[in-house]
Amino acid sequence: MGETLTFRTPMARVLTIGVAVVAVVALAYFVSDGGIRELWRSGPTVLCIVVVTWALFWRPQVQVSDGGVTVANILRTVHVPWPVLRAVDSKWSLTVTAADLTVSAWAVPASSGMAARTRRPGARGGQETASPLKSSGNADAAALAIAQRREALVEAGHLKAQPIGSLSPQTTWNLPEAAALAGSLLLAVASYLFS
Repeated sequence: MGETLTFRTPMARVLTIGVAVVAVVALAYFVSDGGIRELWRSGPTVLCIVVVTWALFWRPQVQVSDGGVTVANILRTVHVPWPVLRAVDSKWSLTVTAADLTVSAWAVPASSGMAARTRRPGARGGQETASPLKSSGNADAAALAIAQRREALVEAGHLKAQPIGSLSPQTTWNLPEAAALAGSLLLAVASYLFS
């Protein structure tokens, strides 16, 4: 029915790429200054910094699709199907409430007052030039997208019938992210202990 919308802090990817570039440059400098031995001494620490930045800023996101709302945080991902969605709040960050679960989105903070005051209307009749659903990563835009998608599904008749069986939010651990964080940390500790 509709496309999947993905929300995250706008600067998340820029920050992650910036940290990775600085880390590579720093590692190249360390190796050129201290020799190849410096690759073992500093490399794992640089890798750990990049992995932590990736886990904190690149990976977390909120997806709004025809199947429901998916909140991918640092270590857990929660999928809330539409029939069990009870409330959405955007006061401090995007918060999605299901029947017996409330999950806050790390990737979608509330809009700052400064951002709200500095928004400029677009050139055509006072409307913004870009859709806030496509260009913003704040909680207000995500909550609006969730409300609009839910309303569209209700109007199309998809949420009128009771689901067959029981539906509940599905929570999964982000094992690749946890393994990358633990592995890079252990490698960094090992490089300090055995260098």
